Amino acid sequence: MVRNKNFDVIVVGAGHAGCEAALASARLGMKTAMFTIYLDNVAMMSCNPAIGGPGKSHLVTEVDVLGGEIGRHTDKYNLQLKTLNETKGIAARVTRGQADKYWYRVKMKEILENTDNLDLIQETVDELIVDGKSVIGLRSSMGIEYSAKAVVLATGTFLKGRVVVGDVKYEAGRQGEMSSEKLSESLLENGIELERYQTATPPRVDKRTVDFSKMQELKGLDTPKYFSMFTDKNRNKNLPTWLTFTTPNTVEVAKELLKYSPIVTGIIETHGPRHCPSLDRKVLNFPEKTDHQIFLEQESTESNELYVNGLTTAMPPFAQEKMMRTIAGLEDAKIMRYGYAVEYDYAPAYQLFPSLESKKVKNLYFAGQINGTSGYEEAAAQGFLAGVNAARKLMCMEPIIVDRSEAYLGVLVDDLIHKKTPEPYRVLPSRAEYRLTLRQDNAFLRLLEKAEEIGIVSKERLDYLKKIKNTIEHEIYRLKEEVIRPDEEVNLMLEGMGFEPLRKPIRANELLQRKGVTYDDLRYFCGIKPYPDLVKQQIEIEIKYDVFIDREKAQIEKFKKLESLKIPENFDYDTVKGLSNIAKDGLFNVRPMSIGEASRISGVTGNDIALLIAQINK
Repeated sequence: MVRNKNFDVIVVGAGHAGCEAALASARLGMKTAMFTIYLDNVAMMSCNPAIGGPGKSHLVTEVDVLGGEIGRHTDKYNLQLKTLNETKGIAARVTRGQADKYWYRVKMKEILENTDNLDLIQETVDELIVDGKSVIGLRSSMGIEYSAKAVVLATGTFLKGRVVVGDVKYEAGRQGEMSSEKLSESLLENGIELERYQTATPPRVDKRTVDFSKMQELKGLDTPKYFSMFTDKNRNKNLPTWLTFTTPNTVEVAKELLKYSPIVTGIIETHGPRHCPSLDRKVLNFPEKTDHQIFLEQESTESNELYVNGLTTAMPPFAQEKMMRTIAGLEDAKIMRYGYAVEYDYAPAYQLFPSLESKKVKNLYFAGQINGTSGYEEAAAQGFLAGVNAARKLMCMEPIIVDRSEAYLGVLVDDLIHKKTPEPYRVLPSRAEYRLTLRQDNAFLRLLEKAEEIGIVSKERLDYLKKIKNTIEHEIYRLKEEVIRPDEEVNLMLEGMGFEPLRKPIRANELLQRKGVTYDDLRYFCGIKPYPDLVKQQIEIEIKYDVFIDREKAQIEKFKKLESLKIPENFDYDTVKGLSNIAKDGLFNVRPMSIGEASRISGVTGNDIALLIAQINK
C-alpha cells in the first residue's frame, strides 16, 4: 500500500506538544500526520520525569478538562503522586507526580498508533512549502513532499540542536539523537525570526550503587488527588524518592572545577531556565550557600536509573564524578548517563496570534519549546491548543482563545506573546492575577463551556459535569436562603462541637463561613444531601472565600471590558500623537487585537493606552 502524502494537518515533532496537537487534530476528524526523527522516542521525558507542581498542575488539569491526554495518562503511568502546599490555602494546593518514563512513552505511542485519522511518520522535516503567505506542505530530508492544509511545529530542542558536555560540542537534538539542521533556514526564508536558548539535564546514576541510608525517603499518597477527575483508581503506585544535600566540600570542588564549566569558558553563551539552574550557576550566583537540595527520582519500574534532580550540569565527565563523590549517599554512585546542555533555535512568540497561528505564514502554528517555553506541561498545553485551532480553521470555525482570566493556559499564551523573558518561560502561580479563581480543583467548572465548544470530550462526560455544576450552584443558593435560629438545641450542638453559640438568626452559608465548620457539619442544623466529595469541596470553597472570589470577579469584569475594546486589524500606530517609540515598537511587532492585549505588551504604559483609546474612538 502506497503511503498517503496528503493531509489536513501535519504535526512536526512528537514530544508532549506534538502528541497533544496530533491527538486533538485527529480526534476532531482531521486527517493528521505526526512527523518525528525517531519513532521510538515519542513522548520521551528527556529531563525530569515529573508532571505537575505549582502552576504546572493547573495546566495539566485544564488540558484534561478540555479533552487532552497528559493528565489521565500521568494518572495511569506514574510512580507516585502527592499534594503540595496543603497548609498554604486552597489556591496553592496542587498535585505533583513522578511519571514512569518508560511506560508513559510506550503507552502514549500505543494511543497515537491506535487513534483514527492519525499517521505516524519517521522522517526529518527540512523545509516548509509555502504558497504566497500560506503553508501548503513540507519536504522531508528524503526529498518527499507532503501536502497539508495546516502545519503545527512542535520541534522541541531539535532545531539546530547542539549538545554540550565540558569542551565537547556536537550536533544533536538530545543526547544520542540527531538534530534538525535545515528547517531553521526554511523558517528564516519565510520571515520567521529565530533566537537561541539552552536547557540542561543532570547525570543519571545506577540505583544499586546509592547508599540510601544517608538520605531521607519521601513517599507520595496511596489515594492522591489525581490530575483527571475521571481517573478511577482505588490505590495509586507509591514508590519513594530520596532527599540529600550538597556539602561545603561539594561547593569547594565545584568552585575549583568552574574553570571547566562551558558557562565559564564561553562554549555556552545562551540562557537556560532561571527556575532550574545548573549547579555551576548556583555556585557562581550563591557562593556562600552550601546545602543545595538534591532529589533522587526513579525514572521507571523498568530501569535502575535515578535522576539526580538538583545536580544539573554540563561540566566535563571527570568534574561531574568528582562533585558527586562529595554528596551524602552518592560517594560510590556509578554514573550511567552524564549531564549535558543543549542549545537550540526557537521562534519568539510575539510572532503569533493568541490561537498560536503565525502572523507571518497563514495556517502555520507553533507549540512548545519552539515558542521559548520550558516544561512538559507548558508544551502539552500549547500543543493541544494549536492542534485544536489548526483543525477548527480547516472547519471554518473561529479559533479557541483562552484568556488569562479563564485559565493558566490563557496566562501562558498571553505572557508568551506579550512579555519578553530572558530565559525559557515557565508558568508560575505568581504570573496569574486571578489565582483564587484559577484553582486546580475548579478547572472543570471554569472550562466546561470551552470543552463543549471544542467538542473532544464525550457528551456523557459533559452532561455529568453540567449536572455537578448545577448541583453546586443550586446548593449554594439554598444555603444562602436557609435560616438557622439560635434556639437551645442549636446552641448546645454548636458548643459541643467547640463553636460559639448563635446570638441571632443567621443564614446557613454564614455558619459555613466560620473557621473549622465543614459542609458535613451543617447536617445538624439544616437538611443536606450526601453529595460526592467533589461537590462538597466546591460548595465549601465558594462560600468560605466568597468575599475574595467576588473581589476577583469584579477585577475580571474590568479586564473583560478592556478585552472587548477591539483594535482595527491594520491600525496605523504612527497616527497616534504622543505614543512612545518603545510602545510603537511593541505594538507594531505584536499587532494586538484589543486594548486589553495592548496593555500587556512590554513597554506600553497607561498613558500610551489612554492615547490609543482616544485615537480609536475618533
